[in-house]
Formats: sequence, structure tokens, C-alpha cells
Amino acid sequence: MRFRNLKKWKNLADCELLLYCAQLIEELLFDFSLDTYKPSAMNTSLLCVEALNTIIDIEKGIIDKNNLEHIVVELVSNLRRDLVAKSLVSTDIEQAIKLLSNKEIKITEKKVVLELLYSEIKLPKYKKENETLLSTALKNNSGKNEVRGLVRSYITTLKNYGFSSKHLMDKSLDYFYYGSENVIENNHDIDQYMELFGADNKEYFSILKASKLFSEISSSCQKLDIFVDVEDEKYQAPIKNGGLSPKDEDQIYVIVENIKAKDQFSARERSEERIDLMSTLLTLYHHKEHPKWDSECLVVEKEKGLCSKVGAPMNPMHRCIDLKPEKASKRVNAMINSFSLNGGSFRKFSRSSELHSLALNSDSKENQIINLWIALESLIPESAEKSKISNLTDCVMPFLNIAYLERILKRFVADIYNWRKGALNKHLKDISGGNLQVKVAKLLVLEEYKDKREALFNDFGDFVLLRNRAYYLGTLLKNGKSMAKMLQSHDERVRWQIRRIYRTRNKIVHTGVTPSYTSILIENLHDYLDVIMSTLVNIASDGVKINTLEQGFKYVELQYQSYFDRLKSSKSEIFSEEEISSNLFIERSLTRPSI
Repeated sequence: MRFRNLKKWKNLADCELLLYCAQLIEELLFDFSLDTYKPSAMNTSLLCVEALNTIIDIEKGIIDKNNLEHIVVELVSNLRRDLVAKSLVSTDIEQAIKLLSNKEIKITEKKVVLELLYSEIKLPKYKKENETLLSTALKNNSGKNEVRGLVRSYITTLKNYGFSSKHLMDKSLDYFYYGSENVIENNHDIDQYMELFGADNKEYFSILKASKLFSEISSSCQKLDIFVDVEDEKYQAPIKNGGLSPKDEDQIYVIVENIKAKDQFSARERSEERIDLMSTLLTLYHHKEHPKWDSECLVVEKEKGLCSKVGAPMNPMHRCIDLKPEKASKRVNAMINSFSLNGGSFRKFSRSSELHSLALNSDSKENQIINLWIALESLIPESAEKSKISNLTDCVMPFLNIAYLERILKRFVADIYNWRKGALNKHLKDISGGNLQVKVAKLLVLEEYKDKREALFNDFGDFVLLRNRAYYLGTLLKNGKSMAKMLQSHDERVRWQIRRIYRTRNKIVHTGVTPSYTSILIENLHDYLDVIMSTLVNIASDGVKINTLEQGFKYVELQYQSYFDRLKSSKSEIFSEEEISSNLFIERSLTRPSI
């Protein structure tokens, strides 16, 4: 979360809600935001598509029919709260929900219901209605919760509609902060922003430098509209003037034609997908040398002749916060010196680490998600009573929930420090606590610190998103029941996502189809795996609490269940100081190392 200069905003009193939108959009699109604050992989329209595709896979025998049940539960949850879907669907939603939720009804009948729903909320219709409702909400000065839901669904829709995150971020920063073509005067200016993201694809061609091996398959390349070392002037001009560095002696220019995309960044990805396919096919017959190409690429929009030099997109495996090298080396040394896992468990843990490393070193989304999934699956203790996926989700969730509240508070504190270093110091004076997060929680919740809290909120000034986040955390942390409810909600959402990752992995393996939201799933899966592995390292290096992976998973399960039960059974309407200190975080050795 970042605060930016508001020199373009001429009348802040009349556009606070739009400012909230602008700050929220940037957080949603920022590569290193917490998963909680990133856009969802799916909206209601996309869930309908996923459900229908799942039925097709069930009918083909690719996956088990039980997979549909979990998508339906998520779809039903969305249908009940999605303002866009509710506005579009003319069918009685509750009757549709009743049919979809009935386990006795045949899949063929559910398929018809899904087709009826989808016909009314196809992505183009959904996008248009989302824009209409968001515009209306801002003009009517609706509540921030309503606007937040509409903004989140809009960014999810745009990403799945074909716009790259990089393009969305660049356009958003330009419109709200840096561009000279407009000023922001009131909430109505949301309409001009949404006009930046039209429905039509543009046509592009791209130019890359690649190894001469591609010359050997130039005729085959043409089948995919890839042309090798073409002397046509329309390609030579961009090469000369587009800022592409000179090619080496062992390189040639490769041109990818007829690319349909929403923006130049998406066009680059599509062109590289085609080149990667040709490279893969060539290695089937030529094993000793692999065709390579440079990361920099020229992308030319045909209609306007605009030429852009576009670098490689950020690898989804790299969208995480790393320890600095010095800290990382200390962690490794400490782990090696005190790691207590025995032979079989240590080998499993090492193998999982190797698979994590393979995913990290790959640029292929398919390789990444498959290797990460195997890395996670290989850690999970076996169960004779449950299906493999049910056992996996049950084993994983205590790890992901047990430190969730602490991660959110740590990010909130980091956001304040990024905004204004030292801004918290005067407000936390005379507040006791074992660490900074406990002190902040007391400041946000306790009545005796009301004056300090209001002073902090006032200091936030035009940082509307940060003030709103502070208020939300105060309501979340006020008692055990609200914290338990939040953990239950997180548990449900993550279980849906883990099953989606599982289905996507199966789809890639069995059908060769890679869904548009795969990058988001890779980010999530990578984060889940990191949380589990770092927690296992902590408890296996802390006084020899565990010696096997089975012990590690059971230990975390018992610790989390005790913690959750304590929160759920709490009678306090508002925590006392002592209760915040004792209930906010579980045993420190379970949490991830500070970064």
C-alpha cells in the first residue's frame, strides 16, 4: 500500500470515494500485496464457466464428480452477495441455488441451470454491468464496503478479460496520478477511467532475437504465424528505431504475426507462448541444444503503428517477499545445525525443497504449478479415511490460519512505515505489549486509547485506504468471536482455492488446457508451500519439538484447534489488554520469520 502525490486531484472534498478506489486499485494490482488484498481469481461469471467445464470433464471421466460440489458451494456463496450477478440474473436466484445445492438432482439438470445463469452473466455482460454499478455507487456516494466489492470484481473481470496486470497498473497510475491529459474533480471521473479498458482486441506483431536454430524449422514456424529473418521494411523500421539492442552473430530476428490482444504486455505473452511451443516441439527431435530467445521484445500495434519495447512479465514465483541474503544465510545455518527431522521425513522435506527450486527456476506456468503441487503433496501425511485432496486441505489449513492474523497486522504496520516512518511512535507511547503488533492491536481496539486512535486516523489525512484498513482491523480484533469468524471465512476461501489449484493441475495434465487465472493460483500455491515449510523448519529447529513430518502436522493441528476454540468460546464483547496479549498470537515458534 502506497500513498502518492495528489496534485491532479483538484477537489478532494468531492471525490474521497474515488480516491479510495484509486488507492484500492493500486493495492489490488501491486505484485507484492498480501493474497488477501489481491483480486480474486474468479467472479460469478467465471465460476459458472468453471462449473460447466467441470461437468464436461466429469462426463469424459477426467475427474471425479465430487469436484463439482465444491465449485457449486463457492458459486452459491457468490450468487448471494454479488451485486453484479444479482443485477443481471432474471431467474429467481434462490430457486437456482436450491436446485444447484440439491445433491439428489442429476448433474445434467444442474448443467441446464448453470447454462441459464451463464447466458445472463457472460463476461462481456458482466463487465458492462460492473462498470454501470460502480459508476452509480460512486455518484451516489455509496458505502466503502459496496464500492470495495465492485472494484475487486472489476479488476478480476479485467484480468480475465485479457488485460495484463502491468497494463492495468500503468493506466491506473497515469490516470489518477501522473498523466497530464486529465485532472480529477469529482467521483464522476470514474467513467473516464473505465473507458480506458474497451472491449475490443487490438492486432499486434512482435519481434524477438532468437538462436539460429529457429532457421532450421522456419517453414514449420509459419504454421503458427512465426516468421524467421524476414527482410520486409515494415519489420526493419521498428528494429532500427524501437530500441532493441543489436543481435549477436549467432542470433536471428523472429517475428510473430497476427497477435490479438488487449494490450502490448498481453501481446508479448501470447507471442512468447507460440515461440515456446515451437521450441518445445523442436526439442522432441533435437535434444542436445535448446532454442533460446532474449527476454526483450518489440511489440507493434498495427493500426496505430505504435512500437513498444516490452520486457518479460514478472515470474509468478517471484511475487513474494524474500529474506535479504544475510538473513537468509543465517536461517539456513541455524536450520542445518538444529534441524530435528529424522531420515525418512528429512528426505521428504528435501525432495519437496528440490521441487520448489525446480518451480522457482522455470518460466513455464505449467511446470511451476505441477512441481509446486507435487512439492506440497509430498509433505502431507497419508490418511486411509479421507480422499487425497480432502486430507491435503485438512492438513494444510491449520498452517495457513494459525499465523494469518499476525501476517495481516504485520502488513498493516509495514504499510504505515512505508507511508511515514515513525508515524506510529507518538501514538504507541505508554501502550504496553510484547511486540509492535500487540501494541497496535490495543491502539485499534481498546476504549482507553480512543483519543490516540482518533489522532492516528486524523493523521492519515487523504490516505483513505489506510484509514479504512485501520478501522476494519479494529472491528476484526475487538473480540474472540469476530476473530474466529474471520478465520472461518479465510478457511473456506482457501479450501476453495486449493481445490481449484488441484483441478487446474489435473486439467493441465489431462487436457493440455492452461486457464487464464493460472498465474494467480501459482502465487497462492507458492505462498501456501512457503508458509508450511517455514513453519515446519521453525518447530523442527526449536528444542526438538518434532522428529517426523507426521508429528509436525499433528502438532500444528492441535495448537491451532486449541487457539481457535479459545477464540470461539471467548465471552468478551471487547477484549481487555490482557486478552489481546494472550489471544492475538499463538506460540511464537509457529509463525513465519520476520521479513
